[in-house]
Amino acid sequence: MDSPPELAFGQLLIGGISFMLLSGALLVMFIVVYQKRLLQQQLLLRAAEAEYQRQLLAAVIEAQERERERIGRDLHDGIGSTLATAKLLMGRLESTGAQEEASNLSSMVKEILGNAVHDVRGLSHSLYPAVLDRFGLADALQHLADVCNETSTLDVELSIDYPQPLALPQELALYRICQELIHNAQKHAQGATLLQVRLRQHGTRLSLSVEDDGCGFDATALESTRAASGGAGLRSIEVRVQMLRARLSQQSAPGQGTCTLIEMDTAA
Repeated sequence: MDSPPELAFGQLLIGGISFMLLSGALLVMFIVVYQKRLLQQQLLLRAAEAEYQRQLLAAVIEAQERERERIGRDLHDGIGSTLATAKLLMGRLESTGAQEEASNLSSMVKEILGNAVHDVRGLSHSLYPAVLDRFGLADALQHLADVCNETSTLDVELSIDYPQPLALPQELALYRICQELIHNAQKHAQGATLLQVRLRQHGTRLSLSVEDDGCGFDATALESTRAASGGAGLRSIEVRVQMLRARLSQQSAPGQGTCTLIEMDTAA
């Protein structure tokens, strides 16, 4: 028979082996459960990324369709009606026999056609700013400000410190953001007399701000309005901000104007 010390050692050994086996089983179960949860999280993350890409694509398509609609409206209501008027005047010019009337009609036709040429150039620039492709973002923004000052009652004041130009796709995105913000201010900033546009670059940090002195708005009311209307204009801006991996912030209050700021790290 085994002596009591030997029995105690055997029981201790069996207990230690049982504990190790139980610990190993628990460890295996923990690893299996952890991997299962990790897989579920990865699947949820992929689903969220896929949904985000779907929403991003939908916003881009919506912005494109909205731009096509605007271009079609400008062609029909603006340039189309202008050319139709010129055609009618040309018909009157052919049928008139009075020298003075013919001279007046000729002057009117030239003026109308000149306006049509101006409208076509403006529409062409909105489709793709050739100045941006040839001379860069700074000159393109200057040209945009000049055009706005000529065609709108809202004065645009431009300030640029941009020593290191970015790649063309990034510059085009920044230009479109600025263009949309200026359009929004002209449309919604009631009572505004001045629109300040600032482009600043310090090292790898770049900021673009557009600030007006108009009526401003209540941020809570704006969110509910965007939820109801879709806010296609601002969503188009947000899409481009995301493409640039930038940050967008907006400050406003009733009667205190609106300031929109885009900040990005050009080294990212």
